[in-house]
Amino acid sequence: MSADEYRFRLFIAGNEPNSLLAEQNLRALCLTYLPGCHHIEIIDVLQDFEAALQAMIMVAPAVMMLAPRAVTLFGALNDTAKTLAALGLKQANPHD
Repeated sequence: MSADEYRFRLFIAGNEPNSLLAEQNLRALCLTYLPGCHHIEIIDVLQDFEAALQAMIMVAPAVMMLAPRAVTLFGALNDTAKTLAALGLKQANPHD
């Protein structure tokens, strides 16, 4: 892993619609804003509830950014601007 790689751990609840949407939104965000420098680990809390307990995640979907800094967000990540701000990423200006 390089020093500038972004590492995410996404906690989902099976095929629940918000979990599927959170995964789709996180993957799209990473492909757009972090191409080639991200890693996403998916944990299904219905299959590995212990991992969620250890991470103190009681609600799914939830995404933990593990690197370069620690941030936890809850929900389907529908609002790209708010998600980017919470993760400390800059949104591209379409006029640049």
